[in-house]
Amino acid sequence: MSVTNLNEINKADVLVAGLRKHPEEVKELGITTDAINRLEEAAKALRQKDAEVDELRRQTTLKAHENLELIADLKAQMLTMRKAVKARYPQYEWFKFGVQDKR
Repeated sequence: MSVTNLNEINKADVLVAGLRKHPEEVKELGITTDAINRLEEAAKALRQKDAEVDELRRQTTLKAHENLELIADLKAQMLTMRKAVKARYPQYEWFKFGVQDKR
C-alpha cells in the first residue's frame, strides 16, 4: 500500500471515529450519519483498491523478471548461432544466414 494512500485512509478512519463519538455536535455542523458512513465506505474502497493495485504491481514485477530472463536466453542462443556462422564462413556470407552485425 502506498504511504500516501495509507496516510489518507488512516486520517479518514480517525475522523470517522471522532465524528461518531460526538453525534449531536456533528449534527449541528450539518454532518449527517449518512455522510460519515459514505466517508467510511470511501476509505474501505480505497483500502481494497490499493491492495488490488499492490497485487498488480507484484504480478507486473514478476512478469518483468520473467521477460528479462527470456530475453537473456534469446540473446544467448542468438550469440551461439552467430558465432558458429562467423567461425565457419567469411564475413561477406554472414548476411545470407541472417547474421547482420559485422566485426
